Amino acid sequence: MSNTSRDCLKVYHPDCVGEDDSFVKTKVHWNCDWHSCFICYNTAKFHCFCCPNALCGSCIDVAEFAPVRGKKGFCNDCFELVLLAEQHVDSDSNVGKIDLKDRETYEGLFKEYWDIIKEKEGLTVDNVHFADAQLKKKREDHKCHSNSVRIGEAKGDNKLIIHDCGTNYIEQQKAMGKKRGSKALQFIGWGSKPLIEFLTSIGKDTTKQLSQYDVDSIISGYIQEKNLLHPKKKKRILCDKMLYSIFRKRSLDKNKIYNLLEVHFAEQLEQSEEDESEDEDESFLGEKNNENDMVECKKQKTSSLFRKYQEKEVNFTAKQSCFASIVADNIKLVYLRKSVVERLLKQAGSFEHKVVGSFVRVKRDPRDYQYWTSHKLLQVRGIKKISSEILLQAFNAPIDIHIAMLSDGDFTEEECEDLRKMVTTGLLKKPTIVELEQKARSLHEDITKHWIERELVKLQNCIDRANEKGWRAEYPFML
Repeated sequence: MSNTSRDCLKVYHPDCVGEDDSFVKTKVHWNCDWHSCFICYNTAKFHCFCCPNALCGSCIDVAEFAPVRGKKGFCNDCFELVLLAEQHVDSDSNVGKIDLKDRETYEGLFKEYWDIIKEKEGLTVDNVHFADAQLKKKREDHKCHSNSVRIGEAKGDNKLIIHDCGTNYIEQQKAMGKKRGSKALQFIGWGSKPLIEFLTSIGKDTTKQLSQYDVDSIISGYIQEKNLLHPKKKKRILCDKMLYSIFRKRSLDKNKIYNLLEVHFAEQLEQSEEDESEDEDESFLGEKNNENDMVECKKQKTSSLFRKYQEKEVNFTAKQSCFASIVADNIKLVYLRKSVVERLLKQAGSFEHKVVGSFVRVKRDPRDYQYWTSHKLLQVRGIKKISSEILLQAFNAPIDIHIAMLSDGDFTEEECEDLRKMVTTGLLKKPTIVELEQKARSLHEDITKHWIERELVKLQNCIDRANEKGWRAEYPFML
């Protein structure tokens, strides 16, 4: 199965995403979990290296997910297998004895896949230790590892562990997800209709309420009796008609049965509704006490665009006070050739305003053997008038500069590097973004007009040269 999104190149087996082979032939739009947050279903920002689990920026702090490199990291389920693969352990507390070299097992295939991902992403043992420390720190900070719940039944079998500490918005999303998932279920006494019918069909007494653990044990025995385990994937279960009526999945992970049974118990549904009402009351009180909490919980989606605009505005204001980079692209905006300065001389009223703060190119003293470049870039700090002649005064220039001494060519990258060294050593003040932008705006029209005239001259020279070559080719004997 391929993703509906054009930008996504991921392909899945129908069985791996809880669908049957007939789903491929349908025209139903389908998107993998990579593109939406596992908790609130908003656009995903962080992704797991090894599986389609993804999280948005708001939910990353409450999920057992360890960012390792940029926007990629490990979810809790995949990291447990990564630890087994890296430590070369042949046993797991959940399933007992495993063989990481057996390609017929899920763990063996994951080991091969992990080796590919590790080489492709350039991951090392240090990255694994860093992720392990992050997950342990999250558990210690939240202090609610035993109260953590698994979420994601509405989207598929894969789940992330979410902590229930200080996450009002996430809990609201979770409660809404449970309510949506259980809306189609009908209850007979203490359990859902599909669950009661299943237990009755196999001869179990449903007059007395069974615990979630007891039902999990009964279903596990039923799976062993009917031999519903996948022939190759030992943890995978192929649901028959009876199990499909309960879980509405063609196949599922054996370790996920207990959590999937939660929505089939009436007491769990009532508890979730009570928790939802309590959360609504608490959020109402929180709104009256704290406007910031109200914006975060009640208006998170509606104000997201406004917040993004504010953040961009704040970042732009902060950048205005920063220093501009001394690179060729920036210097070109305020670089004046000799011919441009001569043109500006005709603008007596604005000459000083435009020239001061710009950069000019001057030939070095031939006796100066300290530098390899023949010219140097200098920043004009003022002008000096002597009778009818105007001289330029520049930083780090011992003498005044005649306009005839200026260069009319392009400066080199080496000359820009020398200018950068002067700024680094403190010989020249580093311009700010505001100063550079204002100077570039004032010189833009003059520099552009001069550039257009130069390009037109070059174009005419090319035309004349082409005409001459054509004339020589047509009349070779008239020379």
